Amino acid sequence: MKLFAFPLLSFLLLIPTVNTKAQDSLLIEAIKVHTYALTVDKLGFKGSGAEPLQQALTGKQFLLVGEQHGIVEVGAFTRALYQTAQPQGFKYFCIETDPFIAKKLEEVVGQGESSLAAFTKALPLSIPFYNNPEDFALLETALQSKQGDDPVFWGIDQVFAAAPRYLFQRLIEIAPNQATKDLAAAYLQKGIDGFNIVMKTGDFTKMLLMQLNGADFEKLYAAFGKDEAAESTQMIDGLVNTKEIYDAWYAGKYHQNNLIRSKLMKKQFMSYYRRAAEKDAQPKVIFKFGATHTYRGLSYYQIFDIGNLAAELAAMNGLESLHIHFSGLQGKANSGLQGIQSFDNQKDVNPVLWEAIKEKAEGKDWIIVDMRPLREKFGRKTLKPLKSEVFNYDFWIFVPQATAVSQFR
Repeated sequence: MKLFAFPLLSFLLLIPTVNTKAQDSLLIEAIKVHTYALTVDKLGFKGSGAEPLQQALTGKQFLLVGEQHGIVEVGAFTRALYQTAQPQGFKYFCIETDPFIAKKLEEVVGQGESSLAAFTKALPLSIPFYNNPEDFALLETALQSKQGDDPVFWGIDQVFAAAPRYLFQRLIEIAPNQATKDLAAAYLQKGIDGFNIVMKTGDFTKMLLMQLNGADFEKLYAAFGKDEAAESTQMIDGLVNTKEIYDAWYAGKYHQNNLIRSKLMKKQFMSYYRRAAEKDAQPKVIFKFGATHTYRGLSYYQIFDIGNLAAELAAMNGLESLHIHFSGLQGKANSGLQGIQSFDNQKDVNPVLWEAIKEKAEGKDWIIVDMRPLREKFGRKTLKPLKSEVFNYDFWIFVPQATAVSQFR
């Protein structure tokens, strides 16, 4: 019996291996059938992928772009998406900033590119992901939906680490008396000093947000009052909420960090949504967030994030959401504090998906993969190697050679 044990074991192990390879081969060929080329110009989408993407917008309430931050191409794509979707009633742009920066961003974009440039130069890195000239065309296009006083830009995130300088600048403007102005001015100066230290040393803990504590917040509430409807209270609340999020991160509680942040995003999104729903029963929104936030279902961090809320809310309204993953395969990205850096994401692409697209990765056109047909074509077991790619996102878009966004000069 011992004589045959090893060969028999080898044979038994070979059977699932062969089946797995056969299943993967079927998947690879199916992916190739539903892989297209995509480009954009000033008029919108071009290439063989334009038609399936445009058709996919029908019946959708929410369009979600899950991006790799800091690359030019994602802004160009989202602008083309807006150009296609605006005639279908998409009026709002939900973005990865806090509500206060979103409001300021809408103001300066409305005044022109020079105004956005001036703001970003005065308070560098206060506007996450939109402090570059390449994205101005996207922001300007989105703002064409503006009607009356209703906000177009919905900022639903925490306060970005470098943004408190603007918040305290604004608190100075709305302070009720000189003593309160002086208090806000003192915190503004601390914010400026801390930011300058970070830029010189890279020590992120010197950011004002990391230095604030409960006593500081109580002092601010006492000076400005604590009226839930007041702008000052909302700003201080925003700092308190953000402090909790960052503290969890620095304590190594990464799941808790993402969980608290996702709850804040959902709460602030629903605030915008309910206001918009007073005039439009089913407001249509385009989202642009880091790809970890825009999953349908459980996210990479095992959170039901804002992307899943959008999917469920659309379903409750008898509509659907469309989830698009957008990233570069290779190239350069602007990572903010770290500046422009080269990257290679090819090794991170699912092996089955990579096998299907690797030949196209040698070209210049963007690669767009429509995952939706695979859901009915194959069973659960066959799709297991691609479960997340197939069900969490509808389209995957890859840029063979991505370009980093620049800075205003």
